[in-house]
Amino acid sequence: MQFIMTFSNNETVTFSETDLLHAWKNDTTYLNIGDDQAFYLDEIFNGSYQDAIATSSEQQLAKERPILALAGLFADADWLTFETNPEKYYQTKAIVSLTTKD
Repeated sequence: MQFIMTFSNNETVTFSETDLLHAWKNDTTYLNIGDDQAFYLDEIFNGSYQDAIATSSEQQLAKERPILALAGLFADADWLTFETNPEKYYQTKAIVSLTTKD
């Protein structure tokens, strides 16, 4: 199975259920600590679609409707990458559709 994300600029990204995903969330915990004014991302997920299902509390539903596990993950994340040392980050709020393809 493949997943297709379409972004607001009409760019599409296709990935399979075994491709690695990295989901990132903006980390604002530093705001209350001293003079540190740097900005950070915190990795909240690292794995494949299959790993996302395994961590879902609704595993059976996620297996029946695979897009649910990814949609939930992307809704919680701020950024996505598809590489361990990414050159490109995708902002999740720019995703306008997520579809499956067999």
